Amino acid sequence: MRLGVTEPDGTPLVHPVWYTWQHEQFLVHIGAQSAKQRAIETQPIVYFTIDEARPGAVCGVRGKASVTLAWDATQVRHVVQAQCDHYAGPGDTATHRFLLGMVERGEMILALLTPHYLATWGLETWEH
Repeated sequence: MRLGVTEPDGTPLVHPVWYTWQHEQFLVHIGAQSAKQRAIETQPIVYFTIDEARPGAVCGVRGKASVTLAWDATQVRHVVQAQCDHYAGPGDTATHRFLLGMVERGEMILALLTPHYLATWGLETWEH
């Protein structure tokens, strides 16, 4: 996912992030003292896009969402562990150790994105 936020001075900020779709929300882990966190605190409306290119097809989803921040360490740990397993592969990897270390030190939180709308393209050509 690419997450677009507006910094407190009005500058747009776009970053690639890992996400989980759960209970009609996107769950995204971010640094507790990051530019993304400060931007969301100032302006809790974000834009996002998720796209995938395959031979002969490009598909995706984009939208606008309201964001709340979640600081519960147990929830953050569960989501970050699952995202590490999904994106970096299961096991005791350097990525797991780095990100879960941030969780243990209280340096990681969750951004919970509740979409206002979702727009899609190319899904009719996408094969699972």
